[in-house]
Parts: sequence; structure tokens; C-alpha cells
Amino acid sequence: MNYTEELITALKAQLQHPLPGWDAQQRMATETHRSARLRPPASARQAGVLILLYPGNQQKLYFPLIQRPTYDGAHSGQIAFPGGKVEAQDQDIIDTALRETQEEIGVTVTRSQVLGCLTDLYIPVSRIIVSPVVAYTDKVPLYEPDPFEVAATLDVSAYDFLQLQNQSVQTITVRGFTLDAPSYMIHNQVIWGATAMILAEFFAVLQEIS
Repeated sequence: MNYTEELITALKAQLQHPLPGWDAQQRMATETHRSARLRPPASARQAGVLILLYPGNQQKLYFPLIQRPTYDGAHSGQIAFPGGKVEAQDQDIIDTALRETQEEIGVTVTRSQVLGCLTDLYIPVSRIIVSPVVAYTDKVPLYEPDPFEVAATLDVSAYDFLQLQNQSVQTITVRGFTLDAPSYMIHNQVIWGATAMILAEFFAVLQEIS
């Protein structure tokens, strides 16, 4: 068993233990999100996103992020994980995350490759409860992005993310509103909001097994 396999085995085991949850997520939350940490309304919709790990250079773990196209909406142009809302044919949230990943970036992931899930995160602005699913593939994925869903793909090294001092507070303007957002910087892109909050918990889990 090489280092990557050992890390994936440890990660899968760690994801079965109690998770850092909001304690980690809130580190990258905007003040608005922290103050509006309310119970999701009954009308909130479910969505699943996928953190797809794969081995890259020097046995480092990588994962893809996507940039959303520009459109008239709350998440226009933002950096995100592949994923989307639950549809009628989905058996559960894992099905949703895997299906949406295949539709958005053309990568097929099976249930046997799933390691576990992180803590659900409610996004008030869109009234969506996001469930992050973590999976692993031993092959570098080949992307076939849907241009209507994905403007660009980014390959991110989890190790580099943890090592770099790339955390800051950025002033973000969204649909005429300006806010100060805790952010990660990677590939000259600003990662904030729900994606940054999910990453904060994911990195907290990785640090527990490092």
C-alpha cells in the first residue's frame, strides 16, 4: 500500500467518525451567513456536490473545482464543486452528486468509489441544503464539461491548499450587494461562500489524519 492508498483508507475511516461540522464551516462564513444560521425552511431543496479526489504529481491528492458561467443569478461566475439539485430519479444524495458530476464535467464515478460525506450546509440565499460527498478515483479524470453548466475546470492540490497561506478576506459584490467574505485564493481565483465553507471542513478532516 502506497502513501496515497494509506491516506484514502484513513480518510474513509475518519469520515465515519463525528465531523467538525459548523465549527469548521463557520471559519469561512460571511458575517451574514453566520448571523443567519437558521433551521432550513420546509421549502428548502436538497442538493449534492462531489469532492472527487485523485492522485497527481508526487502522490499529492487533487480534486476538481468548476467555475459557473455568468448568468443572472446568485452564484454567477462562482467557483464551486460539481453538483446540483436532487431530481426524481435519484435514490439518495449520493446518486445526486454522482449524476450531476457526470452531467457537468463528464466524469463517471461509481458508488463503490464513495468514501463518505461531510456535514450538510444550508445556503440561505438560494434556500438549498448542500450535502458534500467525498469520493476517490485512482485515475486522473478526463473532463468533458457541459458548456451550459461549466465555464472552466480547475485542478486543485489538497496538499498545496493546506500548505499555502492563501486565506484572506475579499470584498465581493453580488447582484448589487457588497460584503466582506473569508476566501481562499487558488489559481488566481477567489473561492468563497458555501464552497469555501465546505473546503474548511474537508481540510479540518484531512488535518485530523495528517
